Amino acid sequence: MAYNYAREKRKFDAQWKQTALWYRKEGMSEKNIEAMYRFDLAQFNRDRAYESRRRPLETACGSCYVQAPEAPDERYSWIDEVSDQQLAERLHALPEADLELLTLIAIDGKTYRDVAEVFSCSHQNISRHIARIRKILS
Repeated sequence: MAYNYAREKRKFDAQWKQTALWYRKEGMSEKNIEAMYRFDLAQFNRDRAYESRRRPLETACGSCYVQAPEAPDERYSWIDEVSDQQLAERLHALPEADLELLTLIAIDGKTYRDVAEVFSCSHQNISRHIARIRKILS
């Protein structure tokens, strides 16, 4: 999914509003606060430029794309820590794309919307996919 400048700028502005209040409370001059804002805004724009040009390594996975894992064995080592042996066997039998989906949500703590961005599909599609995986695992 593309970098959303307007959303990120709103978040930046809201955060900076709080930061400026804190600087004023601590006694920083308006001139110095303005200089800090210009510096942070320049950094924000550099980050935006970087994000707009960055592309993850992608591999085909059905109808969507996922970022290629560096080391699948290490990435999914959490399965070996599952105490229920039958569940662990079912997890090992899942396709790598399903394991990646579970890892992103359960281990990495990503939301369905974040995962949908990684897989380049809707969060409803992710919800349906998770429901299918739950059926397989139960």
